[in-house]
Amino acid sequence: MALDIVLVAGILLGVVVHLLLRRRFQSIRRLRLPPGPSGVPIFGALPQIGPMPHASLGNLAVRYGPIMYLRMGTKGVVVASSAGASRSFLKALDLQFANRPLPISGKDVTYDGQDFVFANYGPRWKLLRKLANLHFLGGKALTEWSPVRCDEIGRMLRAMLESSRNSRPVMVSEAMVCASANIIGQVMLSRRVFESQGEESNQFKDAITELLAWSGKFSIGDFVPAIAWMDLQGVQRQLRRVHVKLDALITALMAEHEATAHEREGRPDVLDLVMANRVDADGVSLSDVNMKGFISVSSLSLSLLPPSSSLQTAN
Repeated sequence: MALDIVLVAGILLGVVVHLLLRRRFQSIRRLRLPPGPSGVPIFGALPQIGPMPHASLGNLAVRYGPIMYLRMGTKGVVVASSAGASRSFLKALDLQFANRPLPISGKDVTYDGQDFVFANYGPRWKLLRKLANLHFLGGKALTEWSPVRCDEIGRMLRAMLESSRNSRPVMVSEAMVCASANIIGQVMLSRRVFESQGEESNQFKDAITELLAWSGKFSIGDFVPAIAWMDLQGVQRQLRRVHVKLDALITALMAEHEATAHEREGRPDVLDLVMANRVDADGVSLSDVNMKGFISVSSLSLSLLPPSSSLQTAN
């Protein structure tokens, strides 16, 4: 009896999903879309992308042109593969494409779309951008924080040299990630977050490493939302677990940062400056969640890239 019920439920679910998808695809076909591969049922062009998306998309662009339409699962994606096409989306039509779709698997990690990357375009996002450009990413800010970059790159090179002298393997990628994170930590919070010793630093390092690893995992639920609730690969569950851990650490860092504010009088860090200007003249304000998202994104996204500007400064 139980098997019969499961079988009937499965058939009904399949019929419902089929009808919903057919209705959706019929409405999509009525749109004037760029050329692209037809794909396969349910999964669309996903099987054609493979483990090297940049190469696969480049090959498809040769066949279908610089602007093409791909059905990724049940999601429609328009891909720009030339400088001119990219300029149309990122400059000429920037406002129409400013908002990013929030990945289901990253809902918790992005604080439900409240961080700098996934927040919707509007007054709050513009305030975040203004403060980031002024105190964090702008030319003047980069110049003012150059001593931090020089010091951290020097520490990294000395540690690598010491490991080499002692015949220990040098993990260059790990050293670069740690150096980047420590640069961001000092600029943002006036502290090195990846120390060689210390339980809190190790916890932060482990949380960042886990989050980077799981954020890069392919999640079928992001492309077929109808089955996202199943979390077939466990990506959402793992990201949620790591997010809880990282959020607790960031909360503790912010509390410690606030308690030691008097020690930084005359030499404020980025978080001090952002907190002091979190309400603009029009009354737009940034919440503590926005602050957490700002710290999280800064630690994650900039730790992904080798600090080339820092290396140039150190030389």
